[in-house]
Amino acid sequence: MDSEKLFLPVPDLKLSDLLDWQKEDERQHRHLVHRNTTELSVTLDSHHPHKKCFGNSVTINDETVALFRIGEEVYATQAKCPHAGGPLYLADLEELVPGQVCLKCPWHKWTFSIDNGRSIKPAGRGLVAKTYPVKVNREGNIYIGFDSFGPSAFEI
Repeated sequence: MDSEKLFLPVPDLKLSDLLDWQKEDERQHRHLVHRNTTELSVTLDSHHPHKKCFGNSVTINDETVALFRIGEEVYATQAKCPHAGGPLYLADLEELVPGQVCLKCPWHKWTFSIDNGRSIKPAGRGLVAKTYPVKVNREGNIYIGFDSFGPSAFEI
């Protein structure tokens, strides 16, 4: 139940900072994924239509979380794919059937429901990507719900 969650603010990221998958003009924008020897970084680029993602990755409460925007709603999932650890925050968003939006992992094309994290394809696998409740206030500030504080909250 959301009322029992501890909602923490996402630092330095507002609703307006997230690409809106629902807007056709924003679907034309792309985040270009750069790979170097140690990490992946993402920058906004409209000249590379084959490398797209709508997600953002944030570290909050000792967890790395992927954020996606559809209209005025923000969805949060774990940042790594539960299948093989792929960068789920770089997933494409797809509508498999009307009203059912899913995340499609860039590594092996597994798809997961954005609402509850359940795997959709391949069928029958039973993997679930952890999801988090999200609240957005009138100013566009984003809050992610957790069951408890992470361990670093108690470090001195």
